[in-house]
Amino acid sequence: MGLDLNDPRLLLREDVLDDPRPFCDLLRSEAPVWRIPGQYTYLVSDPALIREAVRRPHDFSSNLVSILHDDGTGCPVAFAMAPFGDPVHVLATADPPLHARHRKLLQSSLSPAMVAGLEPAATQIVTAKLDSMLQSSHVDFVAAFADLVPALTICEVIGLAPDDAPQIVTTVSALGALLDGVTHADGMGPATHAAMDLIVYAQRQLQSALDRPADKRSGLLAVFAEGIESGTVDAGEARDMLLVLVSAGSETTASLLATAVETLARDQEIQERLRRDPACIPGAIEDILRTDGPFQFHYRATPRDTTLGGTPIPANSRVLLMWAAANRPSPDGPVDDSDSSEDRGPAPHFAFGKGLHFCIGAPLARLEARIAIEQLLARTASIALDPERPPTRRPSIFIRRHASLPIVVTPA
Repeated sequence: MGLDLNDPRLLLREDVLDDPRPFCDLLRSEAPVWRIPGQYTYLVSDPALIREAVRRPHDFSSNLVSILHDDGTGCPVAFAMAPFGDPVHVLATADPPLHARHRKLLQSSLSPAMVAGLEPAATQIVTAKLDSMLQSSHVDFVAAFADLVPALTICEVIGLAPDDAPQIVTTVSALGALLDGVTHADGMGPATHAAMDLIVYAQRQLQSALDRPADKRSGLLAVFAEGIESGTVDAGEARDMLLVLVSAGSETTASLLATAVETLARDQEIQERLRRDPACIPGAIEDILRTDGPFQFHYRATPRDTTLGGTPIPANSRVLLMWAAANRPSPDGPVDDSDSSEDRGPAPHFAFGKGLHFCIGAPLARLEARIAIEQLLARTASIALDPERPPTRRPSIFIRRHASLPIVVTPA
């Protein structure tokens, strides 16, 4: 079946959800700013236009004003979230100058240098989960490892109890239905309830930190508590930032881990090369981020009438900055990499976003992925897909996630 840009259901079509790369290539070549027919939703796929949009926050706000969901017929329609300027917009969904204040609070704790200090703790988490996983030759990598390791790591970073990790995985998974774009109207309610559950959890954890003396606090909870007491942020901002870190810090890295291991399982040659030369693992991770990164896009909203690439975009439109499409090869040549300074990695790509909202957790995701792949390859002689149980993915226009990844492992 061909890809028809006049079809308002194209974005949610099953084959596009399963493999969005042909759709991304079509956007790059024929519609760098594509309006979904019949509504004010625009997909931006050209790297230069994406960079322009992120440099114009007054025209393209990061506030999550509305999102897409399935109207029940396979057509994406708007679902209202929060108005421009609402206090719920924090960190990744905040605009300048508020965004700078939020980022400054966390930047020193999540800098590459500080994250490097987490390597012993992250290594211990990975080792423990591999010890358990490798007791069997046939395992679901998602359930046994990819979901739990990032959740345990984010608990360590924030200062949450590790016993909370399984419930965090469950709640964040339920919350994902709010943003996956394929949820029908009757499913948006339960997803919203999951978000409220996570908000209540974050509030309790934050209050518990505030109730303790400063020298008894740990992790980012200590940073948030100090920020509240100093007046740098209020309690609501801190709670909502904690919510963002718990959800994004667990789900996106889980996506990266599973995608990386499926890539290895499908290519024994890459496995062997990385086993022989583990120094190549960081570069391999960057290749995976570029070709099949977790986030497909992030939302922007237009507070006023504007234009991008010669396309008029009315006020109150949704604009999807298509990171995945920007990472695809240019119709006229190689992938655009002229703005690589923000990526802070050995290979340029858009997987962690661009501009002011470049992912603050990127160093942590890279650390977790490197340690996990290093240890997994060191402790196995072979990783292969289970021929009896193919991998499955969770349908989503927003984030590429495995639902399961059955693999067969041969110990070293």
